[in-house]
Amino acid sequence: MNQHESDTFKEKKTKKTLVILLFITILLFIVWLLFLVILMFFIPNNKTEEERLLDKLYPVEDLDLKSLKDIRKIFIKDIVDTKKQENLLKNINSDELNPTMGELLKKRSFNNKNFDAIFENMKRPQNYSKDLVHSTFGRDVIYIYHSHSRESFLPYFNSTKNPEEAYHSTANITIVGELLGKSLEKRGVGTKVDSIDVVEELYLRGLNFNNSYEVSRERVQSARAKNKDLEIFLDIHRDSLRRNSTTKKFNGVNFARLLFIVGTGHKKFEENLHFTEGLNKQLSIRYPGLSRGIITKDSSQGNGVYNQDISPNAVIIEIGGVDNTLEELNLTVEALAEVLSNYYWHRKE
Repeated sequence: MNQHESDTFKEKKTKKTLVILLFITILLFIVWLLFLVILMFFIPNNKTEEERLLDKLYPVEDLDLKSLKDIRKIFIKDIVDTKKQENLLKNINSDELNPTMGELLKKRSFNNKNFDAIFENMKRPQNYSKDLVHSTFGRDVIYIYHSHSRESFLPYFNSTKNPEEAYHSTANITIVGELLGKSLEKRGVGTKVDSIDVVEELYLRGLNFNNSYEVSRERVQSARAKNKDLEIFLDIHRDSLRRNSTTKKFNGVNFARLLFIVGTGHKKFEENLHFTEGLNKQLSIRYPGLSRGIITKDSSQGNGVYNQDISPNAVIIEIGGVDNTLEELNLTVEALAEVLSNYYWHRKE
């Protein structure tokens, strides 16, 4: 075999090898596609916690709403123009009651069975799908507490519909704080929830309702001294305004609206306002109309400081009002937790 014939033989062999490799590549690609198709048709779809919650509360046959992504679409449909939105924010209000210790300590008939059953169903661990991408790795970075811990909800009272009497020792706003803590935890944000009964502490010390923020301040300061990782401090309340002010219906689904309160009675309140504006902005983008906005209060309108001088990332969040139900509150908690966790992970980017 001469040199020319040898080169020709090698060239043919190389081409044959390339053809075989190409055939194998195409075959592997087809097998991969078939594998994906099999996965799509035969592997069950793992729903998120939000989807499971909404499926339970609002069956698909009754409402085409299965995820927080769908919720956002509903909110977007209800966006008003910018000028109208600005005018609405100018008129936001919050009704702050000043109950006596007698009213706070009074035992009232409460539908505990119904309330507890709903709460237990909401907090079941198997309903949660942990965020595997983000994690604070065991560090608690958010602190949730309740200066007005006995604020409760009238739909579960048997004998009153009076906002001035919507207080309960156990079935109260602390439940909402616990739900928010669990929602943040599943998104990888370590959260400490303080559910102490501030009213009981006031009673034991011979203090009154006006001293609530003094007691909660001690708790916040102690928590921060013990844990230097804490960055965000949320004082969770419920509003005393009635249902028409604290509830928003989107496509037949009721949500408890929320409101941010920033105290201007300390020198660095603008830092708190900046933090709150960032959070409210993201909430308004993702869930238009869910937030009633931000109001500021000085010492002539209440406490004025609200423990927010302790950290620039501190704010009061009023979730719902006296007439809202746990289902409405929990839907809003899920939306808030999504936005808050996203804000925490990406605020420095």
